[in-house]
Amino acid sequence: MRPSKNNAHCLTKPCRRLRKALSGLAIAITLAGGPALRDACALDRTQTAYLTHCGGCHGIEGKSRPSFVPSLRDAVGVFTCTPEGRAYLVRVPGVSMSLIRDDALLADVMNFVVFRLGGKSTPSGVAPYTAGEVHALREHPVESTDLLTFRGQILGRALPKCPPAG
Repeated sequence: MRPSKNNAHCLTKPCRRLRKALSGLAIAITLAGGPALRDACALDRTQTAYLTHCGGCHGIEGKSRPSFVPSLRDAVGVFTCTPEGRAYLVRVPGVSMSLIRDDALLADVMNFVVFRLGGKSTPSGVAPYTAGEVHALREHPVESTDLLTFRGQILGRALPKCPPAG
């Protein structure tokens, strides 16, 4: 009996058994984890836009590596405690000059960042960003060349206005 092209590299009986067992295991895992696998891979338009345009620096889950790029996870919501901080989030260069030109999609991304990634740092009652608000804010990008200092000043004014996280 000649081996088929697919089995040409697997001529011994133990090798063929191992191959069958691994194939069966792969099928079982796929069937058992099918819905979970599909859900894990099913990103909506907003999540895809975040991952494509923001996740490279801010991290897929909003946790950036230690650097000048701030982590968003459970922290970014504090900025919404003042109108200045809320505006700042859209006026920073990475947002105001984003390649996401559709203001409605960018508003959705900002809402994903503030409400989903911001978690408990976002106070209750914060209004979602609208396309009109995003459009108006991105027309006035931050002009400071020292973004870290500017960010610290805005954060310093926002923190005392924020209710305790909880």
